[in-house]
Amino acid sequence: MKKLYFGLLIAIIILLSGYIAFTWNSNQTNTTATKENNAQDFQFDLNLNSLTYQLPTYTKICTPESRYDCSVDGCQKSKPVVFVLYDENTDKVYRCDKQPCDGFNISKEDSGVYTNLAPITPNGSLIKLSGDNEYVETVSMGLDFIIYRGKCVDKK
Repeated sequence: MKKLYFGLLIAIIILLSGYIAFTWNSNQTNTTATKENNAQDFQFDLNLNSLTYQLPTYTKICTPESRYDCSVDGCQKSKPVVFVLYDENTDKVYRCDKQPCDGFNISKEDSGVYTNLAPITPNGSLIKLSGDNEYVETVSMGLDFIIYRGKCVDKK
C-alpha cells in the first residue's frame, strides 16, 4: 500500500512539475509578444512623406525615440507624436505633428557640448541638443511635463 501511495505521489509531482513548466513557458511567450507589441505602440511612426502640408525651411530635423508624460504621480511612457525642425540660419524652431507646424523664434545658448534652444516668448518648451545630434525636449502642460528624447539629422 505504501508503494502505491509513493507511486501516486511521484506521479502527481511529475504532472504538477510539467504543468508548472508548461504554464511558465506560455507566460514567457505571452510576455515577450506583449513587450514587442508595447514597444511598437510607443514608437514614433508618423510618415513624414505623407504629411498634408509643406514643411517650413529647416537645417535639422529631430525625430523622437521616446516620450514620457510626467506628473506628480510619476512618469508614464507614451507614444511620441511630435517632431522638431530647427532652422539654424533664422534661429527658429518648429514643433510638428499631423497638423501644420507651430513655429517660434528661439535664443540659442551653447554650454560645453550642448546647445540650449529656448523660445524668446516663453511657451513652456526647451530643447537641448548634444554635439552628436541627440536631443531632449521638455514641454510643460500646466504643472505636468512631456519629455521627448531622440536624434537630429542635418538636412542634406
